Amino acid sequence: MQKVGKVLLWTAIVLVAVGGLLRALLVKGWTVPKDLALAASVEPTLGGGDVVLLLTRGSRGFGDLVRCKDPDDPSQYVIGRILGVEGDVVETKGRNVLVNGKKYDPIQACPVRKYKFVHPNTEEEVALDCGVVEMAGGWHYRGHTKTDMSPTSVRVEVGEGMVFLLSDNIDYHDDSRDFGTLEKASCTERIMFRFVGEAGWMDEDKRLTYIH
Repeated sequence: MQKVGKVLLWTAIVLVAVGGLLRALLVKGWTVPKDLALAASVEPTLGGGDVVLLLTRGSRGFGDLVRCKDPDDPSQYVIGRILGVEGDVVETKGRNVLVNGKKYDPIQACPVRKYKFVHPNTEEEVALDCGVVEMAGGWHYRGHTKTDMSPTSVRVEVGEGMVFLLSDNIDYHDDSRDFGTLEKASCTERIMFRFVGEAGWMDEDKRLTYIH
């Protein structure tokens, strides 16, 4: 019995040590700010108050959801999906998205089709439709509203060492359509996992979620 206790103790010590090492070298936790503009831009994938895990090692590439330094305030962050890397030509035509002439638009509805978020100006709830987008061998969710608003249309050739970010909320965005391309070096962390949402552990839909 004593031997079993020692084995369990050492197992626990090893697990804690490995977890600490992984945290120090590979990952770290972060809570998405409840800033209304940022929170709106990351719907339907994330929301303000979500506790997420950031992968801090490895290269960041096409299709990754990343945290980058805010170009207007380096003490803050923006969140977006890398839509274009050096040499790519990115076009958004309303809600249509093209990279090097190839379309990256939703191909089907999400399992949960309706979401809601808080409008960053009026603070009223806005309904958001959700679609699935295939990109870089994977998929992610993209949201759009039912309003008649005209999303920003741009055409950009991504420069050396830069990336083009696109918000998962195609309409209420905070991305390269607003502030231009960003230095790739400022986007060092990929958002890979959500522990819990703002409502905490009891929110089953948002806890322990892998982020595509």
